[in-house]
Amino acid sequence: MRTLLRTLTGAVAVAVVGFALARYGAAKSTAAPPPLDRQASVAGFRINYPSTWRVVSPATVPLLPLSDGVTLADRGSSSSRLIIGTQQTTTPSALPSGLAAVLPPSTSPQVVTLGPNRFYRFLNLTPHGQTVAESIYTLPTSVGTVTAVCSAPTFTTRFTSSCERALSTIKLTAGDVLSIGVDPGYALQLNRILGQLNDVRRSDGAALRSNRVGTRARAASALARAHAQAATAAGHLSGEVSSANRALVTALQRNATAYSALAQAAAKNDVPAYGRAQAAVASAGSGLNAAFTELRQLGYTVR
Repeated sequence: MRTLLRTLTGAVAVAVVGFALARYGAAKSTAAPPPLDRQASVAGFRINYPSTWRVVSPATVPLLPLSDGVTLADRGSSSSRLIIGTQQTTTPSALPSGLAAVLPPSTSPQVVTLGPNRFYRFLNLTPHGQTVAESIYTLPTSVGTVTAVCSAPTFTTRFTSSCERALSTIKLTAGDVLSIGVDPGYALQLNRILGQLNDVRRSDGAALRSNRVGTRARAASALARAHAQAATAAGHLSGEVSSANRALVTALQRNATAYSALAQAAAKNDVPAYGRAQAAVASAGSGLNAAFTELRQLGYTVR
C-alpha cells in the first residue's frame, strides 16, 4: 500500500528583488569576501559564516520573539550581529503586531533570493525608540518561520551583504521550505493532519497483507477511522486553497468508506465483497492523488 507523503512545500514563481551589490565592501575595494568556513547548527537549521565572525551568547530582539536560535557577531564590531531563530507564525510576510506598531505604516517586505531560498526582507528598519538599524528576513517552513535579524549601530551595505551571504547558506534540518505565495498556515495544519494519518497507514498498512483474516479486518477498520478523522479535521481548515481542500476532504471520505467496506468484508469472510472493496480502495487512492495534484497546481508540492 502506498504511503501518503505529508510535507507541503511550495514551488511557485514570484517577483524577486535582490540586494544589489556591484562588489563586496567599500566602494573602492575589490577584495573577495572572506570564505564562509565556519558552521553553526541549532534546532531546525544550520548556517555557514566567516571566521571573522563568532558565536556569542544568544541575544533577544525587542518585540520579535524567537526560539531555537543562534547569534553571530562581527569580530570587528561586536554590536553588529546576525540573530537567527524560529517564529511560530502563519504570516511570515507580516511583522509581529508589536514591532509593526513602532514602524511606519507603509513598511512592507521585498522578496529576495538568497542561495536556493526566497525570503521576505524588511530592509533597514529603525523602530521608534531604538538606536540600531535592523534588516529582518523571514523564511516560511513547514515547522515554523526561520527569522533573521541583521542589526548594526548604523546601516551599511558591507555588513548587510555579509548577513545575506551567510543567510544564503541556510539548510533546514527539520521540515521543508514553503514557497512564498502559498498559505503556510494551511500547510502547517494539513501537515499535522496527514502526519497523524501516515502514522496509522504505516502501522496498519502492512497488516492488510496478513494471512490472518481477523488481523486484516482490524487493520482495515483502523484505516477507515484514520481517514474519516483526517477528512473531518481537513474539513475545518480554511485558507486560499478552499477548492483543493474540498477535493481532499472528499477523497479522504472515499478512502474511509472503502476501508470500512474492506473491514466488513474481511470480518464476514466474504470473498467477492472483499474483492470489490479492494477495487474501491484503489479507486479512492487515485482520488487522493488527484486532490494532491490540484494542490500542486496551486503552488504546493506534496512529497
